[in-house]
Formats: sequence, structure tokens, C-alpha cells
Amino acid sequence: MAKENYSIEKKIKNIPFAVKIFRLGYLIIDHLRLEKKLAVKRNGRTIFRFVDMGNITRMRANTFEIKEPETLSWIDSFEENALFLDVGANVGSYSLYAAKRGNPVIAIEPDPLNFALLNLNIYNNGLSDLVTPYPIALHSERKLSVFNLSNLAWGGASNSFDQPVDFNGNYYIPTHKSGVYGLPLDDFLDELALTPRHIKIDVDGNEGLILQGSEKTLSNPMLRSILIELSLGRPDYKNCTNLIEKHGFRLNQKTVSEMYKNTSSSGILNHIYVRS
Repeated sequence: MAKENYSIEKKIKNIPFAVKIFRLGYLIIDHLRLEKKLAVKRNGRTIFRFVDMGNITRMRANTFEIKEPETLSWIDSFEENALFLDVGANVGSYSLYAAKRGNPVIAIEPDPLNFALLNLNIYNNGLSDLVTPYPIALHSERKLSVFNLSNLAWGGASNSFDQPVDFNGNYYIPTHKSGVYGLPLDDFLDELALTPRHIKIDVDGNEGLILQGSEKTLSNPMLRSILIELSLGRPDYKNCTNLIEKHGFRLNQKTVSEMYKNTSSSGILNHIYVRS
């Protein structure tokens, strides 16, 4: 053992001093990167912080108030202690916002990088008692399949479970695939014995399949409102809206934010439904 320790010490001593400094500097920078936090503000006041993992997470922090102001106003309307189900939580923008208002949250995010960052953001903001994240995908049926990532990036989007189909119903070539278990929303909520009061669905492609697996949930009078992001150009657009409306919901608002007007995303709108 002594001889082995001597050998290790000798190797360390033989590493050039400049290399030691470089390695130490790298470790410090890597640590500081994880410690760097981005302030997310509402009306000029910091309400929570994100871990800074690059350009996309910075964009999400910096555009929090202007990207989807209708989503923030919708969350502001929630009753006290109303359970919020965030399907496609990404790194936690709206899950954290609802939790900061005192609402319990179930956050669903199958993207492996986003799920890791979502957990860090929940923990770092002291919201572990209010937000419970799940690394699953919702679908019309139970199946073990893959999550098709159009890009592997912290805070990324435009990914899809099982089939690599985008928000307009077009196929794309994934840059990476990650194994994920999918199940219907009705089954998921039955197993947890939970009934959400408000649901957000933002998954960039599989909204129709998720709705097909959610009919029991949609028919429950305890569910009061739904926010779903839908592209007007998707082939099943009318099927999605009809399915929601047949369960007693009426369209209250259909909005594209100023940030996306006159862009390729101008046809992707947030639809807010309330129970009639």
C-alpha cells in the first residue's frame, strides 16, 4: 500500500505545474458554472432563479415576462392551493411560478437534460415540497419507446415521444434518442390518486395523442381550465379542439405572443379553455 501511494504521489509530482493550474482552473470554472444563477423577474422583482446552463436557459430567464404573458396571467387566476399539472415543464418556468404563488405542481418532462435542470431549479429555489417532477411521456397508450431530440441542449424544445413528428405533423431526423416510458394521462393520475384543477400541455407535437389518453380527466368537473399550445397548421388541429370542447370546455383565449408575431412560429398559439 505504501509503495502504491508513493507511486501516485510521484506521478502527481511529475505533472507540469502549468497543467496542474489548468486542471484546477477548469474544475473551478465548472463548479462556478453550476453555481451561477439567472434571476427570473416579474414586475421588476426576482421571483426565482435558474441555473445558468447556456444561451437557451438565459433566453428563458430573460424573456419570462414577454414570451407567454397570457400563461402568466392564466396562472395568476388559479385558486389558492389548486393542483397544477404542467405537461412539458421544460426547465420549470411555469411550474416554479405557480409554486411560488403557493400552488402544488406535478411537472412532467421527458427530456433528460431538461429533467435534470428542472430538478436543480426546484431544489435551489426551495420548492421541493410543492413541485414533484416525473421523467415520463404522456401518450394515448402505455408503451416503452424513445424520446426523439431534435437537439441535445439545456432548455431545448421541439422534441417528441415515440415518433419524431414536430408541431405541424412533419417528420424530422432526431440528433439523439433517449429511452422513456409513456402512458395515458388518465392512468398516470389514477395511480397517483390526483385530480388537477388546471393543466398546461406544451409538448411540440404529441398534443393529440395526449388528449386521446385524457378523456376521463377532461370529463372530471374538478378540472377547471386547460392551456394547450397548438399549431393551426397541424392535420389534427380540429380533432384536438373538438375533443376538448366535447367535455364541456369553451375557448376563452387564443393567443400568440408579440415575441413570435411575424415569425415562423406565428401560427403556434396558446389556447386557453375554461369549463362552461
